[in-house]
Amino acid sequence: MAPRQGARIASRLQAPDESRGRGRSTPEEGSWRGARRGNPQTGRHLMRYPVLIEEGSETTAFGVVLPDLPGCFSAGDTLDEALEAAKEAAAAWVDAALDAGTAIPPPSKLDDVRHLPGYEGWTLGVVELDPALFDDSIERVNITLPKRVLRRLDNLAAARHQSRGAFIADLTMRMPDCTSEAKASS
Repeated sequence: MAPRQGARIASRLQAPDESRGRGRSTPEEGSWRGARRGNPQTGRHLMRYPVLIEEGSETTAFGVVLPDLPGCFSAGDTLDEALEAAKEAAAAWVDAALDAGTAIPPPSKLDDVRHLPGYEGWTLGVVELDPALFDDSIERVNITLPKRVLRRLDNLAAARHQSRGAFIADLTMRMPDCTSEAKASS
């Protein structure tokens, strides 16, 4: 029997770090209830990470910090822009962590985040992340290429002692991140 999608996600999550006193629990312990919410359109569960929001003004941007993802923050001229930028920053953080083989920390309890030192007066919120961000499973794909391009691809892969799929994956991972450029052009 194939593992459920939630089980695949759970294997990517970091175990609790009691030394920091953050009161985190693993999904298996059951205290995650409420950290995931089903999306009726896709049937997937969205991961809900707490954020701390510093309100903007006429002259300053809104700031958003994701305390569970060290160094992950964003800003925007409006609250909506700042929260959308926080989702993009979290997605980039998760992608970089997976590339580096780093475990992804689970979301903290809202009450724990509410009482973090240094954030007095900040507003508490959440951002929802698609679990597909955490999915590092292998998927078989079909592509169509002209024979001469396929021959060149196979020769390049063979010269590097790689399979066709490994060579394509390696090239893709070495490419600069173009996701923001692709969004802007669509």
